[in-house]
Order: sequence, then structure tokens, then C-alpha cells
Amino acid sequence: MSPLAAALMLLTVSAATTVARLPVDAPSPLLDGDEYNRRLQSPIAADDLRRFVEASGRRLAAEEFAGGEVDAWIPPAEPDAGFGLLLFVLPDDSVALPPEWKRPLAERGILLLVVRGAGNHVELFPRRIPRILDAYSYAKARWRIDPARTWIGGFSGGARVAQRVAMAWPDEFTGTLQFAGSVIVGSARLAPPPPELARQLQQRTRFVFVSGQQDPRNRGNDGRARASMQALCFADVIVRSPARLDHWVPNARELAKALDALAAPVRPDPDCAARLDAEIAAALDAAEARFAAGDVAAARTALVAIDDRWGGLAAPRSVELARRMLPALRAQDTAPAE
Repeated sequence: MSPLAAALMLLTVSAATTVARLPVDAPSPLLDGDEYNRRLQSPIAADDLRRFVEASGRRLAAEEFAGGEVDAWIPPAEPDAGFGLLLFVLPDDSVALPPEWKRPLAERGILLLVVRGAGNHVELFPRRIPRILDAYSYAKARWRIDPARTWIGGFSGGARVAQRVAMAWPDEFTGTLQFAGSVIVGSARLAPPPPELARQLQQRTRFVFVSGQQDPRNRGNDGRARASMQALCFADVIVRSPARLDHWVPNARELAKALDALAAPVRPDPDCAARLDAEIAAALDAAEARFAAGDVAAARTALVAIDDRWGGLAAPRSVELARRMLPALRAQDTAPAE
């Protein structure tokens, strides 16, 4: 038996879906070091890191590719537009998803690709996100994927990292399906990406949060995360709370409802972005005024808060102001103490 045939040996077979463990044998082209940093860091943080690396005579580069594996739930029939893709991230490889999920996935022609070796214990930026992107690029190379139904999701800690990946690559993923895990956007933990990507998030990305009624911590966080995203003009953030569900993924019936919500058309608010742009401009004007008045420390503090809250939506002006502040900040650092 050839290595490829051995890799394709079935783990589980149902009437509707084949489940196979497959090797990921090539790195993702999305792992360019500079672009990877630009998408995952806030604009000022990314610019600071880039300048630091360049000053040392080096450049950002991806970690060495170490291979990987995925569990693929393959529907029996490919839709005319190609398979929908749900790339799924778990908190640990020991978590087993419900077999009953096969039916709603197969009925909708959705390929479920579970990333292995990308649990909570794996370092986020050097290893975990690269393994997720490697799996995604593998899927695109192996199957015909419908670009309008290209989604990423996860459970618990996996859901939170799925949200981060979707926000950094909205030109690849059109939505997220997050079970019992979400992140409030507009904080030091997760700021909106560069401006052209942030606009895509506002216009075409659908986020679906699902936490059970018996999981109050995550249910409450879903509400706060949705509010933070609506304040940033992210269109149609959906929150669902199935009855009699604690910290776990839902049954097949609730999964079907969540998948249908994910596939529904996004309805952006045409007036929201203009209101938000005016709010951001006013905050930047205030930081500029503090800097012009000589209060460099207060200006820098205000600018960091802008970068955390609005990220790429405040760029490139925020980055340009940060660069102009650098000489004054360095002068303060080297001034003799009185």
C-alpha cells in the first residue's frame, strides 16, 4: 500500500460522510513573515516590530514547516459551486466532535476539516496559527472550495483563535462559527486588522457565536463581543444560545440552524462606517493636539488606546503620528533625571 493510500484509510464511515485522517505536506503561502505580522498585530505594534527587526539587520520569517494532519469529513456529493469549507479548531486533539454532525454537513455539501496539533497548549503565533493556515491551504489545493462558503470555526479556545484568524484573513474566510468561545474586539487582545482588511470585515464577514444557556460565562462574553463588533460596524453578528447546553458543542439540529445563519446574506449598515470614521478622526485629532501642546506622554497613551480600540480603522494616520512621536519619546528617555 502506498503512503498516500495508507493516509486515506478510513477512520469512520457513515452512509452520508467519509472521515479520513490526511497528512498536510506543504506550508501555506499565507505565512510570509512581514505580511503575517501585519495582519495579526495592531498597526502600530506591527510597525514597531518591523522597525526593530530591520534595525537588527534581519527580517521576519515563518517558523520551519513541521508537517501536520487533518481529519476530513467529506460529503458524498460535491455541489456545483464546490464544497463549502468549515475549517475547525479544537482546544485539544482528544476532543471528539459528535458523529451526528455528519448529516447537516453532508446535506449542505460542507467539508469539515479538523486541524490536528493546534490545541490550546501550542504557541499561538509561531505554531498554532501556522498549522491552521497550512490546513486551509491544503484544503484549497486538494478540493474545489466554494469561495462564498469558506468558513473557520472552533470550540472553546479553538473558537477564539478561529475568530482571530478570520479577522486577519477576511479575504480568505467569509465567516466564523464559534462554539463556547469569543473575543471582545477593540482591546489589546484583538484589534481590527489593516484598513483594507477591516473594510472587508465590515462588508462581508458573518460571525456566528453559539454558547449554551448553561454556559453563562461564555454566553455573557458572546454578548459583549457582539456589542464590541457592532460598534466597529461589523455586519450581522449572530448570537445563539441553545437550551440545555453547557460548555460543549450543540447537537445536529442546532448545528444546522447555526450553519444556515452562517450562510445567510450579510447586511451591512451603509451609515455606520461614516459615523465610525468621524469618531476615529476626532480621537486622532485629540491625540495630535496633545502632541502639538508638548504633552508627549499623554499623546502616546491616547494613541496606544486608539490603536487597541480601532486598529487598522485608524491607520495609516495612527502609524504616521506614532512615527512622528518617536524622536520626542526618545529624547524624554535619554534626558537626565532632575
